[in-house]
Amino acid sequence: MKTTMKLFCLFVLVFFLVHLCKKRGSVEAELFLSNVEALASGENADRSCFGVGSLDCPQDHSKVYYIW
Repeated sequence: MKTTMKLFCLFVLVFFLVHLCKKRGSVEAELFLSNVEALASGENADRSCFGVGSLDCPQDHSKVYYIW
């Protein structure tokens, strides 16, 4: 009985750790892809700013409503 309980607890622990590692890996992969996209776009991307709002325009650092 004790052996069965120990094996069950070990199985639950391994399952939890595998699930945790997979979840953490997907967040890291998403972050990695975001960084690659940011590096690929470069610093001098063609962007236009429109309106008056709370966003900082990357061209002249004025406050704008929309950046595209």
